[in-house]
This record gives sequence, C-alpha cells and structure tokens, in this order.
Amino acid sequence: MSYFDEEIEKDFVDFGINYEKLDDATHDKLVTKINKNLPFTGSKISWSSFPDSTSYLKNNVNTAFIEILKKLSNLKVKEIIFIGDSLTESAYKVHTMDLEKTLAIFADIPQHTYFFSNQFNFIGCIDSEGDISFSEIHF
Repeated sequence: MSYFDEEIEKDFVDFGINYEKLDDATHDKLVTKINKNLPFTGSKISWSSFPDSTSYLKNNVNTAFIEILKKLSNLKVKEIIFIGDSLTESAYKVHTMDLEKTLAIFADIPQHTYFFSNQFNFIGCIDSEGDISFSEIHF
C-alpha cells in the first residue's frame, strides 16, 4: 500500500466515510475496461470525444460537485468507484452520499483520479491540477 493509500484510508475514517477497498484483481479488470473502451489523448481521457462532457476548473469545484451530484441522482447511481493512475495503488468504492467529501480527498493527490459507477454509465476525472471533467458514457 502506498503512502497516499494510507492517507486516503485515514481520511475516510476521519470523515466517517464508509468505503470498500477493492481487491487487486478487480482493480486491474476495471483499469483494463477503461483503457479498452475509452479514447485517450496521451495519459488523459479525450473528453472532447464525448458530446455531453463537462469540465470544471479548480476554482469551480463547488459548482462541479453540485452539478455532478445532480447528474448522478438522475442516473440513479448508488455507489462510485475511485481509481488513481499513479500515486495510489488501490481502488475504492463509496456511497454516492459521500461523493463530495471523497472528491475533496482525492483532489489533494497530484494524479489523475477516475471515478465511475459499476454500470459504467458515467466517468469523471480529477486531474493532477485539481480540474474536474465528467461525462455520461455508454459501453
């Protein structure tokens, strides 16, 4: 477990967030599914490939949290999975009601952190600069 994973798990406990740490095999399957089904430009998802994608600059994260929560409510998403691309080694599943707190935790880690549902009906990313992108997807 990396230093950042230890800090994330400590933050989950400190903020009262119930979470599930996914096993390595599940983590690897999810990463493979993302890499096979989504377009990338370099190390980032090519958000311009999705007609309904939305991006928020770091200084608009409160707006991002509100709008993303509204969209997830419309999609009837109950749980969200978080996977980082470099500094974290584990994948975590949290309830949608803890999304805002969980996004804030991952926003402090200088990596790309992807978040999505088990149904893969949306994907979002907090990039290493703290900007957030989001899109509904279908595959």
